[in-house]
Amino acid sequence: MGALRFSISLVFILSAGVVAVPAQVCAPPPGFVDIPHPAIANAEELVSHTEEVTINRPLAAVLHGSSRPLKDIIHKSDSLPGVTGEHMLVQDTFGTPGSRRLTCLTDGSTLEEEVLQREQTSNSYHFRYVVWNYTSETARPIVYGVGDFHDTDLGDGRTHVVWTYSFMLNRERFPGELGSFGQFLFRVGFLDRQYADMMRATLNGTKANVER
Repeated sequence: MGALRFSISLVFILSAGVVAVPAQVCAPPPGFVDIPHPAIANAEELVSHTEEVTINRPLAAVLHGSSRPLKDIIHKSDSLPGVTGEHMLVQDTFGTPGSRRLTCLTDGSTLEEEVLQREQTSNSYHFRYVVWNYTSETARPIVYGVGDFHDTDLGDGRTHVVWTYSFMLNRERFPGELGSFGQFLFRVGFLDRQYADMMRATLNGTKANVER
């Protein structure tokens, strides 16, 4: 349920239109070591951005409508890599707390994802996940990312979705080595621009798909 929740991750992708990617086998690369995810820091130590959307459908329809495979949900820009496939590392399916997988990208790099929380009631849904162990040079300034979805059924046939994405920067690399000023640079130069665009486009794309 909810493949959208199961990995939008730190896959640096913007919505510039769906790009067909040839089917490829995703497998651990030579020398790959499956390591536990880093301890998650307090929110005050992370750099975060939040986007929201209201979908004109009840919660059950929203979760069902976002259950497509990751490659069908994610869009790609000319400058940022897309997803080619996933390989399960822990458990057979991705979605329950503790399940972990390797995600392969079109630039040949990989990353790991693990579900931290998944809770659902009749009128709410909460999904939280961590992304780490990036091999892409683009992600070197980042130690890990945390995605957090809160979906609330408004009771009138609509669902409000709140998505927060937070990053822990590498304190030994630019811009993280600059402390709070480095966090500011990361926010204004990437998180509030490229990544915010991706988040909005993903939520709006899900809204359009569920409502049609």
